[in-house]
Amino acid sequence: MRRLSAVLTFVLWEFGPLIALLAFSAAFGLKVAIAGTIVFIIADSARRFWLRIPFTRIYLLSSGLAVVFGAIDLLSEMPFMLKYESVITNLATGGAFVVGARGPKPMIQEIAEQRGQSFPDRPDVLRFFRLFTLFWAAYFFLKAGLYFWLGETLPLPRAMFLRSIIGSISLGVMVAVSTTQGRRLFFLCRRLGLLPVVADPKPAEPS
Repeated sequence: MRRLSAVLTFVLWEFGPLIALLAFSAAFGLKVAIAGTIVFIIADSARRFWLRIPFTRIYLLSSGLAVVFGAIDLLSEMPFMLKYESVITNLATGGAFVVGARGPKPMIQEIAEQRGQSFPDRPDVLRFFRLFTLFWAAYFFLKAGLYFWLGETLPLPRAMFLRSIIGSISLGVMVAVSTTQGRRLFFLCRRLGLLPVVADPKPAEPS
């Protein structure tokens, strides 16, 4: 129960701008949603700055996507982005995860450490998090392809309904797997020969 609460808290704050945009839009309409999302980002940024909470790459990404795509819809005479917004958003998010797989710490490792976890500085651990970050990128790319197909083959209201169901369930599954099965996935990657061999590794693998 404590782990579930920590996961939900993490999702709420790291994806807060996108959640705020969707919630305000459903309740009050797009114009109020844009204004409310901007206020949320300003207030949450002040909170992070005051409490010295790092601005993770996933948080910056969700903030940018919320503002950019909301502004595009707001400035459009007709919501022409409605059909392809989710496709573009998932492509952009997948691209961000591809970029996030590089650097001293892959994005998924950064997210895990933001939740208070720590990991040994070993090449197999680093490779695992790079692969895991690319796995998330593949998830978003596949979802973008599925959303494009739905938009091209189904009426827009039905496509949007299916997108919301598929997106919510699949994201929940991905978050659950990432937060509860990391250790098993690490050993699976090791058995498959996807990780460099480390002599006498310490037992502190990803959990």
